[in-house]
Amino acid sequence: PNCGKTTLFNYATGSHERVGNYSGVTIDAKEGLIKKHGYQFNMFDLPGTYSITEYTPEELYVRNHILENKPDVVLNIIDASNLQRNLYLTTQLIDMNVKVVIALNMYDELTERGDKLDYEYLGKIIGIPIIPTVASKAIGVDELLKKIIEVYEDEDPNSRHVHINYGKVIEGEISKIQKELWKVPSITDAYSSRYIAIKLLEKDKTTLRSLESLPNYNEVKELSDNAIKVLEKDHNESSDTVITDAKYAFVDGALKETYVKAKGEKKKAFHIDDVLTHRIWGFPIFVLFLWLMFQATFTIGEYPMGWI
Repeated sequence: PNCGKTTLFNYATGSHERVGNYSGVTIDAKEGLIKKHGYQFNMFDLPGTYSITEYTPEELYVRNHILENKPDVVLNIIDASNLQRNLYLTTQLIDMNVKVVIALNMYDELTERGDKLDYEYLGKIIGIPIIPTVASKAIGVDELLKKIIEVYEDEDPNSRHVHINYGKVIEGEISKIQKELWKVPSITDAYSSRYIAIKLLEKDKTTLRSLESLPNYNEVKELSDNAIKVLEKDHNESSDTVITDAKYAFVDGALKETYVKAKGEKKKAFHIDDVLTHRIWGFPIFVLFLWLMFQATFTIGEYPMGWI
């Protein structure tokens, strides 16, 4: 959400879809047609989301679109000023084993702050080519389309499937579930067995329901239930939290090798938060704001009420 996704879509396709600066502005898929560099692109602008779990309709919509329509290439547009949060969705796309190109949008904001990102090396680490863009100024869009063609034609050396290493215990449980899933080729031919196994460990009910027609459904469910118990006992946390933490650890590790924040830069919001959310001073400040709001409503509000 709010990463310039629809702005880029509008420029690339010549469309004029509604653009907003808040999450949820895109509520369904918009389709656009591009003819460029000898290719025809059928581009879909999907709802903005930070992940593809099953917590919101947008997340399920995006996930189902990718799984059911099997696009040739997924264009993952991320906000360059919020890399850690945006790359979480990227880790889920990696698990799905689909072809991905990243548009590192609002790249000018990152460079203006003095931050440095070796996006080419980051692309090598995660197996996804990255193109910096500034959609609002139409910078990098043509290069992005060329890169999409290269990935589609399997001509980009950085485009490859990598396995996010979730650690010995988690990887062991993923393998057990995969082996059971491989007994039904119709499922593993259509979907990544690794992705399904990970979603089961995340207690994803939608994924579990989709497997009910399998002849070995009971075996798969029993394996996943046992795996969840093993992970929760080993980590003393819910299994979905364990997977989430592992994904963020992967993102943090990749950024640690490629991203350098400008020295001396501190956002004012952090200074304000230090006071407003202080464990002691936060409460009297909260009460003060409530009192001010009350006074503004009832005391000061009496004057305009009288005039009315």
